[in-house]
Amino acid sequence: MRVSNCTHCLHEEIQKDTISILCPTRGRPDNVRKLVESALATSQRPKEIEFLFYVDKDDLSFPQDITSLYPNQIKVINGPRLWISNAHNVLYAFSSGEILMTAGDDMEFKTKSWDARVRTQIFSVEDRIALVFGNDNATHAGKIAVHGFFHRHWVHSLGTWVQPGRGVPWDLWTTDNAKILGRLFYLEDVVISHNHYRQGDAQAEFDQTYRDVYSQSSSFRPMITYSLLGRERRIDRILLREAMTDKPRIEKNYLLAEIMARTIGANGDSRRLLSMTNWEVIRNVLTQPFRRLLFKLQKG
Repeated sequence: MRVSNCTHCLHEEIQKDTISILCPTRGRPDNVRKLVESALATSQRPKEIEFLFYVDKDDLSFPQDITSLYPNQIKVINGPRLWISNAHNVLYAFSSGEILMTAGDDMEFKTKSWDARVRTQIFSVEDRIALVFGNDNATHAGKIAVHGFFHRHWVHSLGTWVQPGRGVPWDLWTTDNAKILGRLFYLEDVVISHNHYRQGDAQAEFDQTYRDVYSQSSSFRPMITYSLLGRERRIDRILLREAMTDKPRIEKNYLLAEIMARTIGANGDSRRLLSMTNWEVIRNVLTQPFRRLLFKLQKG
């Protein structure tokens, strides 16, 4: 087992074609074994799969046997108890794969050569701005990329990995953005089961880990928070489309901003404009300060 508490591990060379599976886990040793063994047994190139697990310092249940079997492919990062979003950010910092997967410890890989299918789909996109996901045999199959694959270029374009919103559904966040950008790819015949207590076969036990996560996230009413963060998602899309070779369709709710940004040109404050809805543009155009700003920008 390689325990990555050292800072030099943050600067490892990126491994081309390697898939990094990022998975926070707590109190589920059998699930960890199933995740690792199923992923490797069904992959076409198992040596190019790495697993990163974030384990709370007070959790002593992580299976040492599985790390002994695959010492060069499993990284365990121990630290204080964090929100899952922040745990994923820590794991990303230690990852070395060109492709990243947001995983959970209640997953099981079922389809042979799943890794080849993922690579083929991602590398078919010239700029690598894509969200690829398989069939999780659960409630959101084909609709939400609960456990998605991204190229590292997605992260570099945004300058961040998982937004640290407490309880905000990041899988829905990235799915919505990828769908609007025309870069959401569903591999229906690539089955990666989500063995959840209320999804799929719903055979998982509603254990303490589920209870803790549910209690933390539901207390913040995540979907209400999600609806209030529409501008933040729009900002993500602005940054991602700047990295895209083929530009996405104009979003109707931002049509006026698009027209104004094109009028001002690249030298203007186009990013700020592009983040405004039609109503926000109209409201701001009616104010004298905003008209002076536009005049100044147009003059260069």
